[in-house]
Amino acid sequence: MAALAAGARVAAMTGNSVVAVYVVCTQPLPPSAPLTGAGAFAAAGDEALDRCHLDCELVLAGTDVPWQFEVRRGDPATEMARAAVEHNAICVAVGRSLRRRFSYGSHSTMSERLSQRCERPVLIVPVKPQRSDPRPFR
Repeated sequence: MAALAAGARVAAMTGNSVVAVYVVCTQPLPPSAPLTGAGAFAAAGDEALDRCHLDCELVLAGTDVPWQFEVRRGDPATEMARAAVEHNAICVAVGRSLRRRFSYGSHSTMSERLSQRCERPVLIVPVKPQRSDPRPFR
């Protein structure tokens, strides 16, 4: 949510809007996965999507920034980069993962892949503010 708040702040300062993009990964399930497992996976995905939309409503409720919520399917870095171009974004704000993964080869983080693929600047926002202030951008 820190990335969304940062994006809203940038949008407010520049007179732009926010496009919140939720990407459903389209990695196929293994052929041995039981059908009930696929159903549970789909239900969990719907819950995550609903939660993400609710988070957007909560974070952006106190702002005058116009916003929209968009669902895409595919690789998150690729789809975020495409959305940035399609919406003529001035930048893309993403949160930094709490789990630091390998930073080389195919094991790079989504934010690293996005910064390599995106034609727009990528703002990588820390999960927790560095200061004692709970609002990282004021």
